[in-house]
Amino acid sequence: MTPLLVEYCQYPTVIRVLEEEWPTPPPPETIFAVFADSIENGRFCGLVSAYDILSHPNWIFADLAEHRPVFTIDQGSSVYEALAKMDTCGQEALAIIDENKQFIGVVTRICILQTLLEREQSQTKETTNLRALEQLEYKKILEWSERLSTLHEASKSLLGVLAHNCVEKDLLQTGIEALQKLLQASYGAIAFIDNENNLTHFVHTGISPEQAELIGRLPEGKGLLGVVIDKDVSLLIDDISKDPRSVGFPPNHPPMKSLLAVPISYLNNVFGRIYLSDKLNGEPFNSDDETLVKSFARSLSLALENSREMDEIRKKQEHLDYLAHFDTLTGLPNRTLFTDRVKQTIARSHRKKQQFAILFIDLDNFKLVNDNLGHSQGDVLLKEAASRIACNLRENDTIARLGGDEFTVILPDLTDSQDAGIVSEKIIRAIVEPFKIDSHEIHISASVGIAVYPKDANSLEPLLANADIAMYHAKNMGKNNYQFFARDMNAAAQMHLKLERHLRKAIEKNELLLHFQPQIDVATQKIVGMETLLRWQSKEMGLIEPNRFIPIAEETGLIISIGEWVLYKACMQAKLWHEAGLGIPVAVNLSPRQLQPQGGINQFFEIICRVLEKTGLPPHMLELEITESIMMQHVDSNLDILNRLKNMGLQFSVDDFGTGYSSLSYLKRLPIDTLKIDKSFIRDIHIDANDAAIVTAITVMAQQLGLNVVAEGVETSSQFEFLQNLYCQSVQGYFFSRPIDAESATIMLEQAAPRRSRKKKK
Repeated sequence: MTPLLVEYCQYPTVIRVLEEEWPTPPPPETIFAVFADSIENGRFCGLVSAYDILSHPNWIFADLAEHRPVFTIDQGSSVYEALAKMDTCGQEALAIIDENKQFIGVVTRICILQTLLEREQSQTKETTNLRALEQLEYKKILEWSERLSTLHEASKSLLGVLAHNCVEKDLLQTGIEALQKLLQASYGAIAFIDNENNLTHFVHTGISPEQAELIGRLPEGKGLLGVVIDKDVSLLIDDISKDPRSVGFPPNHPPMKSLLAVPISYLNNVFGRIYLSDKLNGEPFNSDDETLVKSFARSLSLALENSREMDEIRKKQEHLDYLAHFDTLTGLPNRTLFTDRVKQTIARSHRKKQQFAILFIDLDNFKLVNDNLGHSQGDVLLKEAASRIACNLRENDTIARLGGDEFTVILPDLTDSQDAGIVSEKIIRAIVEPFKIDSHEIHISASVGIAVYPKDANSLEPLLANADIAMYHAKNMGKNNYQFFARDMNAAAQMHLKLERHLRKAIEKNELLLHFQPQIDVATQKIVGMETLLRWQSKEMGLIEPNRFIPIAEETGLIISIGEWVLYKACMQAKLWHEAGLGIPVAVNLSPRQLQPQGGINQFFEIICRVLEKTGLPPHMLELEITESIMMQHVDSNLDILNRLKNMGLQFSVDDFGTGYSSLSYLKRLPIDTLKIDKSFIRDIHIDANDAAIVTAITVMAQQLGLNVVAEGVETSSQFEFLQNLYCQSVQGYFFSRPIDAESATIMLEQAAPRRSRKKKK
C-alpha cells in the first residue's frame, strides 16, 4: 500500500495574504498563509487561524504570524510524520513546503484524520467487493465440483490434477486422460511452450505408441493450434476439413473431424494449449465442453504462473543470498560470510584445541593506480590480485575481500604459527610481480598483518582488529612485508586513534600554531626567507611532533583542511611583515594529498587564489615547497596547476631533494626555482666524501640549470664553511636559528632590517 503523503491532505480553505494587511472577521474554518512582499512568491511568514484573529482583533497579519514559530513539513512527508511533528510542536496545522522551500499549502490534523477515514472506507469497500468476487468465484468452483462429482471416474482424476499447483508430467498425463474420458473424445493433448515458442511439455492420449512413432515429431503449434496460441483464443470447430488452417497438423496424425482447442493463458501470457478431437459418439463439441476445458486450462495456467513465480523468487533469493555473502567484483566471500567462517573456525579450533591465523592484507599504493589509471583498471587489478592470493592458499583456507583493497585470509588447523608467515611471504612475492593490464605494467606490493588464535585473541573482533593493527605496523615498517601481532602494537594503535580523534578538533580548539625558521643568504648572511613549520600544542597531550601527527593527517585526509589553514595563517603573517616594511617571502610545505583531485577536480588552484585574495599577500611573497613524490604523481594535471600558479608570480622549491626520484626530466618540465638539499646529506658533509660529492653535484647541477640551492640542517660552522666554499646560495638550520614563533621571528626581522626600510608604527 502506497504511503499517504501530506500533499494529498491539504486543508481546503487557505487564503494567501500579505503581512501588512488588516484581517477582517473570517469564517471559523479559514486559515491564512501570511507572506512578505508578494503572495505568489514572497517569503512565507507563517499561518494565522480565525481563532488568532478573534483573540487579537487589533493586530495585523504580521503581528499574528510572528506570534508563534513557523512550523513546516516537506510535501513528500507521510501523514504519520506530520502527526508526530504536530504532537512534538503542539500544533494542529503545519505549512507544506516543496523541494524549493516554497509554501504550497496547509495540512491539519483534521484533514489527515478525514483522509485516513475516507481511505479506510474506500479500502473497506474494495475489500468487500473483492470478497464478493471471491465468494462468487468460489461458488462457481463449488458448482463445477458438484457437477464433476456426479460424473464418472474421470472427473475424480481431473479434480486430482486441479488440486496440484505444479505442472509435473504425470499430472498433465492424468489431466488429459481425465478430460478425454469426461468429454468422450478420441484424441487429446496438452502442450506448454517457452518464451521462444518451443515446446517444453507435450502429453497426449488416444494415440498409440506406434502412431506416435509414425508422427515422428512433436506438433509445431502451427495452423489451427497456432491460432490458439498466437491469438489467445479458443476454437470450437465441427469439421476441420473445411478449415484451411488444418494443414498445421503432422501428416501421420490420426484423422480428425471435430476440434476443441483452448489456450492455457494468464493475464494475456500464453503458456500453451489443450486440444481434444472427435467425440466417440460422433457429436460435435458444445459450449459446455468448451467451458469445462477452459476451467481446467485456467487451473493449469494458475499452477504454471505459480510455478514460474516460485522459480523466479528462488532465483532472486539465490542472487540476494549471493550478494549478501560474496563480493560482486572478485567473487570472493565478503565481510558477512568471512565473519561467519571465522566464528565456525573459532568453534572448531576450540573443540580440537588447535590454532589458526587470520591474515589482513592491504595492497600498497593501490590508490595511486585508481587515481592515475582509473577505477576500471583498478578493478581489474583487484581481481588479478585476489586470484594471485587464492593461488597461494590451501583448499580449506578462506580468502575474503572486506572492501577497497583490503583482503583477509583464514588459515585453519595450523600446527606451527610460523606457517602463517610462510604463506604471507608467498602472497607478498606473488603480489610484487608486475601486473600487465592493457598496455600498462603496474607495480604494487602488499602489507600483511597476522593474528593467531588463541594466542592473540579468542574471539572474532579482537582477532580481526589485531591483524589489522599488525598490517599497519607492516606498512610503517616500509610496506611489502608481513608482521605478527605483538601486544605493544595495540598500545601504539590506541595512541594512533587518540591522536586522530584529537587532531580532528585541533583547528577549532586553536591548538595548531606556526613556527618559522629563517633561510640565510650565504654570501651576506642576511635573512632571505622564512620556512613555515606546523606545530601542534594539544591541551591534553602537550606538544606533539610533526612526524607523529602529519602522517595521520595524510592518511585521514585532514591534511586538506589543515593545509589550507597553514597557507592562510602563513600568508597573513607574511602580509603583516610586508606592511611593516619587513617584507620577506614565506615558504609553505605542500602535501601530495593537497594536489590530488577531489571529487574528480583539482581544487588546489582555487584554494591558493582564495587565500591570496583574503590575505592580500602579493603572490611573489609566497613560495610553495613540493616533494619529489608530488612531481611523479598526476604529472599532467599537477604541471598545469603549477604553471598557472607560476604565471601568477608564486615561487616553487623542491624539498628534501636527493631522497626520492630525483628525475632530471621532471626538473626540466616543472617550474622550479629552488632545490632544497636534504639535511641527511648535510650532516656529515665535512667528513663523508660521498655526502660531499652528492651535495657538490646537486649544487653544480642547480647552478647550471639556473636554480637556487638551499641547504637544510646546517648546525655547525664546518658545515657552513663547506657550503660557503661551494658557493651555495642559502642555508637553513640550528647554526643560525631553531624554528621560532611568529613574535620571535618578527623581532629577529626587525633587528636585521635597516632602519630606513621600516615603516613607522601608527
